[in-house]
Amino acid sequence: MSKGRIVAIEAGRLLTPAKTLSPARLVVEGTHIAEVGTAEAVRIPTGAERVDASNLVVTPGFIDPHIHGCGGADVMDGTYESLNVVSRILARHGTTAFLPTTVSAPPDVLTSALEKLGGLMSKNFDGARPLGIHLEGPFISAYKRGTHKAGSVLAPNAELFAQWIRVSGDSVRLVTIAPELEGIDSVIHVANDSGIVAAMGHSNATFDQASRGAGRGVCYAVHTFNAMRGFSHRDPGIVGEVLLSDRIFAEIITDGAHVDPAVVRLFARVKGKDRVLLVTDAISATDMPDGRYVLGPDAVNVVDGVCRNAEGRLAGSTLTQDVALRNFVNWTDWSIEDAILGLTLNPSKALKLERKGVLEPGADADIAILDGQFRVMKTFVAGKLVFDRKTGQSA
Repeated sequence: MSKGRIVAIEAGRLLTPAKTLSPARLVVEGTHIAEVGTAEAVRIPTGAERVDASNLVVTPGFIDPHIHGCGGADVMDGTYESLNVVSRILARHGTTAFLPTTVSAPPDVLTSALEKLGGLMSKNFDGARPLGIHLEGPFISAYKRGTHKAGSVLAPNAELFAQWIRVSGDSVRLVTIAPELEGIDSVIHVANDSGIVAAMGHSNATFDQASRGAGRGVCYAVHTFNAMRGFSHRDPGIVGEVLLSDRIFAEIITDGAHVDPAVVRLFARVKGKDRVLLVTDAISATDMPDGRYVLGPDAVNVVDGVCRNAEGRLAGSTLTQDVALRNFVNWTDWSIEDAILGLTLNPSKALKLERKGVLEPGADADIAILDGQFRVMKTFVAGKLVFDRKTGQSA
């Protein structure tokens, strides 16, 4: 465990998130959690800096596996400055780790973006930390491409995929593919061999095709309901498999534009607390006023916080994870104890992360502190305070 600055956090309620402790105490030494337990059981080390969260909720920092940008910055810029803008803004909303996400683009454009992003993964950032790259496409369905340009959607190509992994410095952690495509097995094989999580999304798969994909390890679903074959009582399609399969972790975008709140409620009841992923799919317009922004190489118009491309298709969101949590709880009546799993433990499991998404000895000291209205009051990344609403300190 890293030695260094010692911080003791007094929590009114602490979600590990596997269990709830109240009142509780958490001790951070350097970049890791040293001890966590009830206030009576954990002593405050000599010389520790004390943080009073006795009227607040302490949770693991949020993990967002699907984000394209925010604050006017698009991750495909591939610059440290852009990624640091994203890092700082995410920290204000409780997000402590994320996967910068690409969009389908011509192979040379993607190659350049992946090479640049890969070279940034080991850098120090002011707020949330990038953990790897989410390659969304281009091996997706032309029929369910969403805002991805038709000319950028490619047939599965395992050699090209392997090249992208290499140029990224093995930084690709998640890849979105359509499991029904001819030749996709070779791409899935490369992903499995490389330790990359394969996700089904932007897909026109039937129920059987999606089930077959899950059987080959494609056990993650990207923005459930959006850019997927629609569900019906005679043709459950990919949505049917995503909802029914206990193997599949499923993203949902709870901004009210991508999925109706009633459908979010249905999703929650069917999917259950252990497989829900509350992601944002946020773009450069997030935390910015309405206007014209970019998503990868494309222009996006934002009106009333809703992002659409020139064809009128939804093009990502302006959602943040604290708002995603608030909306999800309000729409489903889930407790915060259950809902918080969708931003912490579940993405950690889905992405096979170590020491993330939990508050336990030895885990990374990535911590979010919330008030009763789900406002983020403080955020710690690797034991460092990177956002404090009361003092105005921001990463």
